[in-house]
Amino acid sequence: MQPFRNILVTRPRLLYYTAPMARTYQRRGGKAVSSPAPGKGTLRVGPSKDAKKNRGRGKESLKARILKWFGVALLCGVVAALFFVAGGYLGLVRSVGELEEPPVVSSHPTYIYSEPIGEAQGSARVVGTIFEGENRKAASVDEMPATLLDALVAKEDARFREHAGVDLAGIMRALWVDIRAGEAVEGASTITQQYVKNAYLSQDRSISRKLEEAAIAIELERRYEKDRILGMYLNTVYFGSNAYGVGAAAETYFNKSVDDLTLSESATLVGLLWSPSTLGVDGEGAMYQRNLVLENMFEAGYITRQDHRQALDEPLPEPWPKAPMIESGLTGPPEMRDFAETVREELVNEYGAATVLQGGLSVYTTLDLEAQTGAREMLYGPAGFLAYAGDPDAALVTIEPETGYIRTMVGDRNTESQFSLVTQARRQPGSSFKPFALIAALEQGIDPKTTQFVSEKKRYTIQDAEGNPEKWVVDNFEEEHRGPITLEEALWFSDNSVFTDLVMNADGKGLENGPEAIADVAHRLGVTAELDTSNPSIVLGTREVSPMDMATAYATIANGGRLVSPTGIKRVVQNEGQENETVLREEGDRPEGEQVIEPEVARAATEVMIGDVTEGIATKANLGERPVAGKSGTSENFFDSWFVGFTPQLVTGVWMGYAEGGATLEGLLALDSRTQKGPLAPPAVIFQTHMQRLLEGAPVERFEGIDGSQTLTEGREQTPGAPSSLESTTPAAPGQANGLQQAAPNTVPGIGGATGAVPPTPPGQPVAPPVTAPSVTDPSSGAAAAQYGF
Repeated sequence: MQPFRNILVTRPRLLYYTAPMARTYQRRGGKAVSSPAPGKGTLRVGPSKDAKKNRGRGKESLKARILKWFGVALLCGVVAALFFVAGGYLGLVRSVGELEEPPVVSSHPTYIYSEPIGEAQGSARVVGTIFEGENRKAASVDEMPATLLDALVAKEDARFREHAGVDLAGIMRALWVDIRAGEAVEGASTITQQYVKNAYLSQDRSISRKLEEAAIAIELERRYEKDRILGMYLNTVYFGSNAYGVGAAAETYFNKSVDDLTLSESATLVGLLWSPSTLGVDGEGAMYQRNLVLENMFEAGYITRQDHRQALDEPLPEPWPKAPMIESGLTGPPEMRDFAETVREELVNEYGAATVLQGGLSVYTTLDLEAQTGAREMLYGPAGFLAYAGDPDAALVTIEPETGYIRTMVGDRNTESQFSLVTQARRQPGSSFKPFALIAALEQGIDPKTTQFVSEKKRYTIQDAEGNPEKWVVDNFEEEHRGPITLEEALWFSDNSVFTDLVMNADGKGLENGPEAIADVAHRLGVTAELDTSNPSIVLGTREVSPMDMATAYATIANGGRLVSPTGIKRVVQNEGQENETVLREEGDRPEGEQVIEPEVARAATEVMIGDVTEGIATKANLGERPVAGKSGTSENFFDSWFVGFTPQLVTGVWMGYAEGGATLEGLLALDSRTQKGPLAPPAVIFQTHMQRLLEGAPVERFEGIDGSQTLTEGREQTPGAPSSLESTTPAAPGQANGLQQAAPNTVPGIGGATGAVPPTPPGQPVAPPVTAPSVTDPSSGAAAAQYGF
């Protein structure tokens, strides 16, 4: 058996063998050294140097292959991206080349005009504007003053006239400023880029959108002159107060057209662009921004120092804005709100809401602007009858009986109120309702001049709402009894006991179906309110009606019994001044009305009502040589006081009371029933003052078909002992509240928050020079004349 036997055990990449015994080796120098034998077991032997070298070469070869394929893929991606970018750029260039200027859209609201002031051509004023949505109005570049364009450049883009749509120097400057500030404090978009963003693109800030914006801006600069671009920008931006475009802004803030803007006003409008929603209602902030714009203009050399100083001294209009526009609906001078709302309702009823809101109508109305502003001054002005905040409110409306034209309409002293005291309020008319009972009597053959009743305290048994019997006691004011008097005299002195005899028909001389007959007459004459006929107190005016109802009914009597519905509109034109102009209503298109009572009955009622002014308790309503017919009225506890009267030309109804209701006038209108002296003039005096102003210079007309005296100067002296201006109050029927009732306020869209003067006339309508109003006696004030330009 061999002493040594090497055993080779082969495993992957490892050699295993049996260790030999120790050996002795000869070393130079004669000494032998021995090498210890390895321990028992096996040893792991690594690969050889050649094997390692070969393996390293394999690894390097794999890495090279991976890098090579990655490089190829990257190169392909870059090439594809370049093709994509090139294609996108070429497409963008092509699309920009085909780009068209977007149309400038102006809203076409419905304008409500007053009657012309005096004889001046085109002197009508806009007293209301009806529109839907955004108030947009553009202007041509030729209309824009140079100061407006220069102000825009000085404020928004000082290098506008130097760059080609994109300002690289401006971008670098803005970047440097932002870096130094540590935040974004300066923009780099040019006016052209801002216009592109507004007119063509979305508001996002992506890189692709910014590249597209720059490309379009460069193309627009290539196509259009610089001023043209400035004009396009000003016609698209928002100026606050719902004014889009410089045309709307000029009207909203300064009540004028663009070409009339001063240097200061131009700078103000440009300054608003800093924060239009805030500055549009902040006059102090708007002035501060205006001053910054003016400083920029001076430093840029657009204006001289003298121009700069003069513009700084120019105040902003008050209120600010001058003629604000609302989101949608009706807007205009608050003093005209009641009338303008009446016109709006009439337009919507006739032509539909869509046509009125979007149809671009020009509505020429019946409003006498001088009389309207004078009437409001007469009531609520510094020298007016109701000048103090704690005084009662009033409602006044004047109508032409033959045409139904509304000439004046004044309501609540609170111009922000959205409740019309003329058309929406329902108040007890008191004795001013008695002429309807008189007409019912005439129609049933009762002669008011000869039929006598007894003036005394009356007691009746009537049925309550459940049909149960109850007592009803009626007496006259201060228990004044006149004994046997005619129905005519009972109207003159507002004798309640006689008119309750008439409606109750206790002795067979009164009305058949009295409450129903009276309500029927009132409705035929033009009263639209519901009238409860279950209680005979209707004869004393306990059912609530509006001042417009009462004026309409009296106008029917004045018009010989022919009802002509009241209207505020004379003429309506759609798209006026354009090729598709359409006249929707001409002044003569109004119907003649409906004969609702016989002319003889109307004439007889008028003759009796003349006596209320010449013989009875309403002598303070007389107009001297002008005949007047009418009737006063006061509700229970003096909550309401009325006078409604007419001449052959005009009817005026006046109501006085507190808008919120529940407060009495007692002690305000009269401290003594005989002398009628008190702090406030009664409605009869308001009627007199207003009618004198309206009819000044008009010919004196008499009522046709009426013989005898028609004026106080022609008649006999007032009956001794009769009260001179207040009649007996109206006792409430059993079970009926003495307080006021009124219709719930109806909110009218877009009304009530607007302040300011009358807006200017729309495009194409010349603005007339100021017209002097006729002089009027006290009370008067120059505030209205200054505000409305006459």
